[in-house]
Amino acid sequence: MKSFQTHCGGWSGLAVVLMAASFSLPARHALTDTPFRVHTLSSDSEFSAATVIDIDGDGRPDVVSGAFWYQAPDWDRHTLRDVTMIRGRFDDYSNLAMDVDGDNDLDIISVNYRSKSLYWCRNPGPAAMRANPDLRWQQIEIDRPGNSETGRLVDIDGDGHLDILPSGTNFAAWYRLQPGQEASSQAATDVRWQRYDLPDELIGHGIGAGDVNGDGRVDVVGPSGWALAPPDPLTGRWRWQPEFNLANDCGLPILVHDVDSDGDADLIWSRGHNYGIYWTEQVGESESSLQATPGVDLDEVEPLISSRKWITHAIDTRWSCAHTLVLADMDGDGNDDLVAGKRFLGHDGKDPGESDPLQIAWYGFDSGTRTWQKHLASIGGTVAIDLDTVCEDLDGDGDVDIVAPSRSGLHWLENRNAEKEKSADIPRKKVVPKGDLASRESGQRDAIAKSSNGARRNPEEAFDLLQIDADGGESQRAETPVAFGPRRQQILAAFESIIGPLPGPHRRHDLDVQVSSVETTDKYWRIKVSFASDNVSRVPAYLLIPMHIQQRMPAMLCLHPSNAKLGKAEICGLGGEPSRFYAHELAERGFVCLTPDYPNFGEYEFDFAANRGAYPSGTIKAVWDNVRGLDLLESLPCVQRDRIGVIGHSQGGSSALFTAALDGRVRAVVTSCGFTTLPDNRGDLSGWTDDRSKADIGGFQSAAELPFDFAELLATIVPRPLFVSAPVGDASIDVAGVRKCEASLKPVVELYRQNEKPGDLRFLYPDCGREFPEAVREEAYQWLRDVMQGKD
Repeated sequence: MKSFQTHCGGWSGLAVVLMAASFSLPARHALTDTPFRVHTLSSDSEFSAATVIDIDGDGRPDVVSGAFWYQAPDWDRHTLRDVTMIRGRFDDYSNLAMDVDGDNDLDIISVNYRSKSLYWCRNPGPAAMRANPDLRWQQIEIDRPGNSETGRLVDIDGDGHLDILPSGTNFAAWYRLQPGQEASSQAATDVRWQRYDLPDELIGHGIGAGDVNGDGRVDVVGPSGWALAPPDPLTGRWRWQPEFNLANDCGLPILVHDVDSDGDADLIWSRGHNYGIYWTEQVGESESSLQATPGVDLDEVEPLISSRKWITHAIDTRWSCAHTLVLADMDGDGNDDLVAGKRFLGHDGKDPGESDPLQIAWYGFDSGTRTWQKHLASIGGTVAIDLDTVCEDLDGDGDVDIVAPSRSGLHWLENRNAEKEKSADIPRKKVVPKGDLASRESGQRDAIAKSSNGARRNPEEAFDLLQIDADGGESQRAETPVAFGPRRQQILAAFESIIGPLPGPHRRHDLDVQVSSVETTDKYWRIKVSFASDNVSRVPAYLLIPMHIQQRMPAMLCLHPSNAKLGKAEICGLGGEPSRFYAHELAERGFVCLTPDYPNFGEYEFDFAANRGAYPSGTIKAVWDNVRGLDLLESLPCVQRDRIGVIGHSQGGSSALFTAALDGRVRAVVTSCGFTTLPDNRGDLSGWTDDRSKADIGGFQSAAELPFDFAELLATIVPRPLFVSAPVGDASIDVAGVRKCEASLKPVVELYRQNEKPGDLRFLYPDCGREFPEAVREEAYQWLRDVMQGKD
């Protein structure tokens, strides 16, 4: 072990890479009407927690993070304590501000993982800190109960004093400060804490507290249920309520908050080491997450597909590792908003999406539409939130700012909402951009193509997927997965510049699942459903549920080929070519399958002309429908949320790739006859102009001019497992382009091998025409079983 004293280092080189590689990252999927200005307090800080305390008593809030405090208003850095480093991480997983010793000065409480300790650091007071800004604070251990992800302060027993609630991964307890013998301040050695155990079911990753059932007492919430508080939390028995199942890596804290203002407590939570931010709505005892057409019998299947009393809604699944959540009124409307930030390399690059660019965002709930509006505060660079932070008015302008502590540096984000409101009434000269809309859009696309097309068009053998072209013309190479993260985002931005942007949280309306029939086959139930993709369309689908399920099962999003009449029915074995029956075959093998219709295929009617603003292409509309299908699958009681894949043939094979590229929750991809390099696909744009499938690509003369290619899209799926079937006799797709893509991916796979073994990439070239032959399908199914169980 070593201690951090008066200097930091280690990440400075990586910070340069992050800053240099994050140029021109698009602020997609978010509203930008509330700008933030980023201020760097320390570019070399490696502490993951921070708080705000007026250390020197001058009336200005100072920032405390780890070993240092930063003195407002110039943010001069001073040392206040030594912090031990254990196996590369500083032992300071929280900076909780609380007056422990009763002297009216806020002290610091730290709840930790690697040392298994809780300790507090005594504030010597403003007079002493003014006299010596580098005066060291005394550190006093509270207990060593076990590993804690971090902790929060909550008044558990309702006595008006804050208590410590750790998120223990091998214990469950809360700590109460024992009253002193006198009302005056106590010496540090006189401070006593009492531990009170909680139900073992709360052991895990993620914890929260609040009045869940409206009885006026503070209950404790975990990933798999909540503990009902007894009348006397000091002596009574907490009763476990296993009413919901969130995720095994919930961020901190699980917020107990009445999201929809209906008078009961809901939950807001995130995946601390995976994709997604969610809210779980508390509804009536008899309310369900789905509705059935009168006469449809759900008795056998309802426990497998329906949730009661608690219904989970996705907020944002586009980014991962939101380990810390905060409620704060960011826009000054009197309502609490949700603030979340991406953690920097919490598991050293091993978590899904961990190498993607960092971001901090806040979300406001619209009670009228029951959707969330996303506002980006920062994207790219080194600005992140790791384990514990606060939102406070640091600059005294009347609005709430964000403190962002991370192992990639310490920053604060200045909320300029008040500044915007002051300038709203100032007349401004209207600036009219030169050129018409089409020419401006064409120029924007050219800029995206120039800045993000590092692979170059139509290479002889392979694309150089690790090359990053900068705005200034100087190219770089991604040497690490973290450096490849911005490159990945540039590829997706180029792709979305053609097909249209993936909608954001404001289009995530309630799924409103409707069941119209339930049919029984020999091995599974075939349930006909529809769900709301947005506020203008419902997606028809079949849900195939294997019989005799004893536990949560892997699931597949099954996307059909281009039979417009049959649509989803073909892959369910209800007509068409037997080689297309892959949903039916997977369900017989124990996979839960969802089979949505593509827009204007099968039973799905969609008016593209009327909705062109929201969905510029059929491709992005289909991808959004698939994203919402993933929302549905991961909400089912019978599905393992971290074992969801996607499979498709022909059109479905292409859509499978697009969906996996744009949604990191897809864990494995099987694509048959789904792609080749664009110039090798006849070299023209004839396949990119149909409303039902592709986009408006006016201004481009050939496929080689498009700002992306399939090799790049495949690279965005790595390191997830990928199974490709490309028949050598496919008359529509030149298999030489597929081989080129396979060769191009090898350096990307090796890049990710720095962190861990990447998922299996398997390319097969069967000797047949545009088919998904039985032998290849069987190999794909066995491959899926292996990779879903981690055997790859």
